[in-house]
Amino acid sequence: MGMLDRFIGSPQRRFAQLALRVARRTPGVEHAVYQPEEFAIAIHRAGGAGPARLYLSNVYRETLDATPAERRERLARLVRLMAAPPPEDTWDSVRPKLRPVVRPVTFGVAGPVGLRPPLSRPAMPFLRELIVIDTPDAMAYVIPDRLDEWGVTAEDVFTAARDNLAEIARHSLEQPWPGGPSVVRMIDDGDGYFTSLLLTPGWLAEVGERMGAPVLAFAPDNNTLLLAPLPDDGADQLYALVEKAFQEAVRYLSPVAYVAGAGGPAVPYAPPPGHPHHAAARRADAVLALTEYSNQTDWLAEQYQKAGVDVHVGRLIAVEPPGGGPAETIATWIEGASTLLPRADSVAFARADSVQFRVPWHVVEETTGLRPEPILAPSRYRVDDWPPPAVLAELRHHEID
Repeated sequence: MGMLDRFIGSPQRRFAQLALRVARRTPGVEHAVYQPEEFAIAIHRAGGAGPARLYLSNVYRETLDATPAERRERLARLVRLMAAPPPEDTWDSVRPKLRPVVRPVTFGVAGPVGLRPPLSRPAMPFLRELIVIDTPDAMAYVIPDRLDEWGVTAEDVFTAARDNLAEIARHSLEQPWPGGPSVVRMIDDGDGYFTSLLLTPGWLAEVGERMGAPVLAFAPDNNTLLLAPLPDDGADQLYALVEKAFQEAVRYLSPVAYVAGAGGPAVPYAPPPGHPHHAAARRADAVLALTEYSNQTDWLAEQYQKAGVDVHVGRLIAVEPPGGGPAETIATWIEGASTLLPRADSVAFARADSVQFRVPWHVVEETTGLRPEPILAPSRYRVDDWPPPAVLAELRHHEID
């Protein structure tokens, strides 16, 4: 903390104090408390069973360049939504409002202990499908508790949301589509659910037919979908632009390109080794993996430290050959240390600060019987020490030069 911070507070603290004042003046709020460890405001609503938490990180970043009046109004709108009584939805009334959304795998998970994660299921590598209730002013994520209230199963909720998305997808395909080498940029104003369209079976293939060529789809953030005809070569510049947008986004999604699946939802674009796009596609895969594992590593390490659990949360690293070539992700298995390994392309066996040898992940997994830990997403694999000498000798036969 700098000397001035002691007197006037950091920018984040000043923002939190503004949010606290806004919350305390909002009708329906009995009292509000700032929780600095979570950078959140606990809002106690009149008649509420417990506090609702307004997490400030995203809105703080999104309003850095806003005027004081715009920042205050943004906070006031969020607090009003949170202070409102919970909706009295029945299954019949809520079903038409359900929409699927795609979010990073750590969304809603790497948060404060006790926070109830939203209902979700795997969508694509490092991405999950969540369900929201769409309203004119906001969207609310569906949590598992709502299933009992509505008397339905999780599959009922996902099916209803996908059915509603199919109507949005059909309407989008009825709009005029450009042909030729045009790049289509779809910016969501809150009602389009454009990035969700990647979940619709056949949608991206239909777009390709209308544009006259197979299409690459990029979703660098929650509200942006870029569609470009698949080029023969020279995709590096397009990937670089998307990666930059991904890294600068407050609500990032993915730098990976997606293509039409075989009659199903979109799938990651995975050109084979030797293809002109292979290195760019592998880099995008690595950037997404690094981002999500980094988020998970920081959160898990903090939770284990608080709980007094002696386990090393391994970081994923990535390398790119100096002379060019595809990126590769690496997990480090340290001798004598209890470690949660991230899934990677290869595993480096290390003693102290020295790497002894490196082996492809699939070989390590098959030879040592690695199994993912339950619940954790993205996947982690618990190891307590190096394998026995005979197993290490077998692994060395597959050492990567």
